[in-house]
Formats: sequence, structure tokens, C-alpha cells
Amino acid sequence: MSKQHFQRPRPQFPARAVVTAGMPYGNKSLHFGHIGGVFIHADVFARFLKDRIGEENVLFVSGTDCYGSPIVESHRQKVASGEFVGSLEDFVVHNHTAQKSTLAAYDVELSLFAASGLGRAAVVHRQMSEHFFDTLKQHGHLRRLSA
Repeated sequence: MSKQHFQRPRPQFPARAVVTAGMPYGNKSLHFGHIGGVFIHADVFARFLKDRIGEENVLFVSGTDCYGSPIVESHRQKVASGEFVGSLEDFVVHNHTAQKSTLAAYDVELSLFAASGLGRAAVVHRQMSEHFFDTLKQHGHLRRLSA
């Protein structure tokens, strides 16, 4: 067979891209599974795209998930055992800060690592959630059930 049979066309790349990595819960520090299973792959892909289409054309985003029963329950248990003193928000801030530090230590280059319930990200999350739920309700896909 000739060499031509094995040639493939060059891949087409997008003009711009957003790469995301899963949002770890705000109830603990990151462990190696988070780093090796989620962030390293996404970081490598984001770096690859930056090399191909330009750094200014790629956003790599993630953040701490500040909502959910695992966070509330972890906070409750740690406060009850004396391992943590502070509010639920203090607990999430503490873990978000630890998560950011771990990512920096592994040289994971995120464009944005925010927290869904903290700062400006909390405002955006609330606005987007309200928009989605209001739109679903307006189109008859949601209805309030009486308690």
C-alpha cells in the first residue's frame, strides 16, 4: 500500500474553546483522584488547545461546588467533633482556599477557579439558575406542588 492510504486530513480546531473540569464539593481538600482523574486531563487538553488556537482563545474553568448535602453534613460532623469552628460559609471558604492551593501546587493553569456560592460567582449562579427555572416554568415544564 502506498503512503497516501494512511494519510488523514489535518484536524479542524475551533476558533475559541471553553474547557471545564468537574467542580469538587466544598466539603474537603482535593485528593490525588481529583487531580489525576479530573484536572490533569483537562489541563493538558487546555494547554494543547492554547498551543493550537492561541492562549487568548481558550478558557479553562472550574470551581468549588458550594451546595449539596455532603457539604452540610461534613460541616455538621466536623463542628460536632470539634474539628472545625465556624459557619457553613466559613467551612466552604476554608476548603475552596485549600483546593486552590492544591491546584497551584500541581501547576494546574485554570483561567478561573471560582466557587458557586461565594463572591461574584454566587451572584451569577443565582441569576442563571433563576433564568433557567423561570423559563422552564413559563413554558409549562415546571409547576409548584402544594405541600
